[in-house]
Amino acid sequence: MRSVSSALLVFVLAVPVLAEQPTAIPFTTNPDGLVLVEAHAGDLPIQVIFDTGAGLDVLAPSIIEKLHGRPAGVFTGFRMTGERPDVQLFIIPSISVGPMVKHDALVGSWDVLDKFQLAGIISVNDFRSTPFTFDFAKKQLVFETPKSLRARRAAGAASPLQFDDYRGIALDLFSNFLIAGHPGRCEVDTGSPSATLSTRYMSLLGIATDAPGVQKEEGRTITGAPETKYRATVPRLALASAPAVVQPSPAVAFSDIIYDCVVGVDFWRDRALTFDTVHRNLIVSE
Repeated sequence: MRSVSSALLVFVLAVPVLAEQPTAIPFTTNPDGLVLVEAHAGDLPIQVIFDTGAGLDVLAPSIIEKLHGRPAGVFTGFRMTGERPDVQLFIIPSISVGPMVKHDALVGSWDVLDKFQLAGIISVNDFRSTPFTFDFAKKQLVFETPKSLRARRAAGAASPLQFDDYRGIALDLFSNFLIAGHPGRCEVDTGSPSATLSTRYMSLLGIATDAPGVQKEEGRTITGAPETKYRATVPRLALASAPAVVQPSPAVAFSDIIYDCVVGVDFWRDRALTFDTVHRNLIVSE
């Protein structure tokens, strides 16, 4: 979520992982393939979506109320579809996932979560100093050590990570991809199932909106804004720095988004995906 203003800056670092051996915790997936992990908000055990495209942590208002969250201003950001939500900020005692613990945690409140009976969404912002891996084959979230991270680098393909970092409040991660040979700086988003491409790629790829096999969908985003999508298949989607890491003939959506593209969990299926935010690297292994 891209920030344009904030009434208050509270900067707290997550406690880094210092264990000699990597720690792994299981995760499950919902029908869209999104990652669900067990976490704690203060003393409350909760199940959350681990969404690397979320920017910052958001919790259901009912959870924040139980934790007696302290108001901490307003954060205005952008969703990928261009909407600018104003997110009420609160400080809660802590957020923890596995060995990662963030005290006096700054979180946003989002009433949509209560409507869908979801406790919250955890972002990569908590893991600035903690390299971690989504092992989609084993369905494990692995907290890496320096030694295990070196092993990941030796066995996998690396791609540089670029940051949109907003004063410690929100963090979005991007890497370079090839969309049927055309370059794109794409958000890495485990909160989306398939890839979404900017509609400008339709002309680059020679895909007409009324072509056979192209499905047009009129609807609304989760926040209620009108949205038009075109669904089609593209020849391939690959990491620019490691073209062998490829998804052949993916079914994608085209929409008027503010990024070149957003790459969801379908691309990483049966792979291990490591986020090393300290060294700004994405590491992928089969």
